Amino acid sequence: MSFLDGFRALIIIVLLSFVIFNGEVLSSSRTSQEDRSRGLLEISFDFKRQGTIASNQYAVWIEDEKGNLVKTLYVTRFTAKGGYLTRKDCLPIWVEKAKPSSLSSNIIDAITGATPSTGIKKYTWDGKDENGNYVSPGKYRFYIEATLYWKNRVLYSGTFQYGGESQESIPISVKYFEGESNKDMIQNVKAKYIASK
Repeated sequence: MSFLDGFRALIIIVLLSFVIFNGEVLSSSRTSQEDRSRGLLEISFDFKRQGTIASNQYAVWIEDEKGNLVKTLYVTRFTAKGGYLTRKDCLPIWVEKAKPSSLSSNIIDAITGATPSTGIKKYTWDGKDENGNYVSPGKYRFYIEATLYWKNRVLYSGTFQYGGESQESIPISVKYFEGESNKDMIQNVKAKYIASK
């Protein structure tokens, strides 16, 4: 074997070792990120679009046990893009928690959508916060706030254990503010937590 053949063989061994080592590192880092998910929260409800003004606005979000906003899953575009400034009764709890005036346009675009059409709406949470990082296991609470008609609002909520056992049906609380006009806008709220296997 000549010096040149030996040198080529050495280069090939070094390159193969580098590729194999990096493949294992990348594979293990991907696995550790995937393994960090402790489960999935699923929320669904019947939405009936109302024919009245000052309605059809809602937000869905997650808070930690201390009441800190973890992640907004959805908010209607009108509210998030400044509607709360002209209509103070537009999702005031979410506005207080999320502080949309301080959110970047990219974040607003990621969490908003046009007012949806009538039908079943579904939202999921994979355990990540607003920055895309997995949260620690513990008690969390989801909220659905809706502006039904002017000052008439509703707030649905439920508590679950992220990282705990599966919960097929999370108990849901409901509270109305200033009356129940258009109360059929959001109904049949259901939530379940599916633990990772």
